[in-house]
Amino acid sequence: MKKLSLVLLVLVGFSNAYAQEAFLDAPYSNLIHPIENARDVKSFKSASNTSELISKVTEVKTQGSRGTCSIFSATALLEAMLIIKGYEKFDVDLSEEWLEYLAMASTGLKTTDGSYSYANFNAIKKYGMVKEESLPYVKELWEEGSYSSLKNERCAHLTGNYLKNCYLGHFDGRLIKTSPAVLKTSDISGAQIIYDLIVEGYHFKKKVKFSKASSQLYSTAEIKGYLASGIPLTMGIDFYYGAWNHRKASELGIERSMQNWSQGIVGYPEPKSLDRKISKQHRAGHSVMIVGYDDNLIVTTNVKMEDGTYKEFKYKGVYFFKNSWGTTSFGTSTSIDGNYFPGYGMITQKYANEMGSFYTLPIE
Repeated sequence: MKKLSLVLLVLVGFSNAYAQEAFLDAPYSNLIHPIENARDVKSFKSASNTSELISKVTEVKTQGSRGTCSIFSATALLEAMLIIKGYEKFDVDLSEEWLEYLAMASTGLKTTDGSYSYANFNAIKKYGMVKEESLPYVKELWEEGSYSSLKNERCAHLTGNYLKNCYLGHFDGRLIKTSPAVLKTSDISGAQIIYDLIVEGYHFKKKVKFSKASSQLYSTAEIKGYLASGIPLTMGIDFYYGAWNHRKASELGIERSMQNWSQGIVGYPEPKSLDRKISKQHRAGHSVMIVGYDDNLIVTTNVKMEDGTYKEFKYKGVYFFKNSWGTTSFGTSTSIDGNYFPGYGMITQKYANEMGSFYTLPIE
């Protein structure tokens, strides 16, 4: 009996950890898909040096049970750009918690989770970033009925939409719009913390110079040009549960490949597949950091169609990406250039180019 109980505890623990490593954004409404021009792309090598670029980025993190994937991809890109541009003297372990607060509060008191790259970059440029140690990330989702002493401390004095917004951003959303002089002497919960973070963010902005160039990329030639030059990007995309082999695919009857899940392989939502039909009824978005491409790599998927049959598809060409679902579930055995990179993945260029939107964060 003790052995069985131990096994059950291990399974439950694995299930809980697994469930927390695949949370998504709300669906995106502003995606601009890149134009493909084969003639322009021919000027690039067929594959970028992905392993070299990965060596310059920070470790894979986990967003836990919060819909903060675009926050993590934006922070990962900023960390990588600071390293690439020679800012190693600064601490490049930055606070996703701070950026999530800004995303939830700085553009209005949001009452639903989710953001996107362009808004996140604008928040960084306006308020600066702070170190992870200054405001550590909280993995747990705050919601009505859940208990957290920190949640009660920061949000219990609020009601209505102010309370809902605090559950998302973990502070009173009005604090970021309060003058620093008022915050400094205020006894409102969290005011002093936000004041200190505003000051730290101000000093960050003085050190790091952002280019005024556009963040949006409009063609596959631009995308591969950046990657071939060793510059990572972010990508936001319409989420299809079967293509990603997400746990919810099984719940929705779409089915999934655990082998492709562990290898970090993301396929394509084929027309007339259950994935294409059903995922549209449960819309979501996901954002990752793109770190490379290989035009010749072929991935294979076995897709369940609307008529109940299965069809095998092969896709040539992938983008490699750094995810934010940790390293113990998705992509545990992802192989890139002959090396294993847990927590990374590869997505077919067909899916990414047709349904994704790509962004860069230029730093001088």
